[in-house]
Amino acid sequence: MRRRDLLAGIGSVGMLGGSIALLRNGMPDVGGDGGPTPADDDVSDGPVEVETIDARGSEAGTVAVPADRVTVVSFFVTGCGQCQAHMPHLAEARQELREDYGSDVRFLSVTYQSLGKMPPDELRDWWTAHDGNWAVGYDPDSTLAASYGVVGYPVTVVVDADGENRWQEKGIVDPETIVEAAEPVLDARRAAPTGNETADDESTSTA
Repeated sequence: MRRRDLLAGIGSVGMLGGSIALLRNGMPDVGGDGGPTPADDDVSDGPVEVETIDARGSEAGTVAVPADRVTVVSFFVTGCGQCQAHMPHLAEARQELREDYGSDVRFLSVTYQSLGKMPPDELRDWWTAHDGNWAVGYDPDSTLAASYGVVGYPVTVVVDADGENRWQEKGIVDPETIVEAAEPVLDARRAAPTGNETADDESTSTA
């Protein structure tokens, strides 16, 4: 529903206040509360180091965003049904982009949940059950989410090598849309090489 259509149906001041909050934070997600709202002082001016875990396609260590490549970041929580349904779409998009662009693209999934709420063993089990096969880690203080204005889940963001948010979408996104969003960013990077070499993998740096 468009914002103006929603506001047109509000009949009282109290309801108007509630609708404004709704518009700012998005519709609640099935299986979650919409995720934490990033505070202004959580926004980082430089690369954000995401703590990653040892899981399929992921190593214990850290991943920096931005990095020396294009990064497709997905924000999720394990109790969110839409996040679970989104996983195969991410896997398919990753496979296609890696076939065409190799190490120029990295996929990274981050959860708002803290280590206390989602220990690595439990996150690893969830990751395996939903066929994750790339770097996965934590953004418990929403530092990375705040850097890109992300609220809610699932949210997918394409970040270029300079850290610019080049595309963002909330909800389940089909693989073709993700690929079509990332391709122009990757093509632009290839057209203007920086001279920096990237390893032919999506490995993390050890902490």
